[in-house]
Amino acid sequence: MHSYVFNLLTGGTAALVASAAARALPDPTPAGSRLYLWLYRFAHLILANFDKVTNEGQPSGN
Repeated sequence: MHSYVFNLLTGGTAALVASAAARALPDPTPAGSRLYLWLYRFAHLILANFDKVTNEGQPSGN
């Protein structure tokens, strides 16, 4: 049971850190790299930050 709780807390903490790191990425510019745009959207999609993936061209409000 102790191992389960430890794994749950470790995984939750890692997910929060990864989500915060993805939210710290600067918004892509219209004339920017297509690779960076793909990486930006992919990171937010995987980390369930769907508001950042779908709101194209709108201010992020961070």
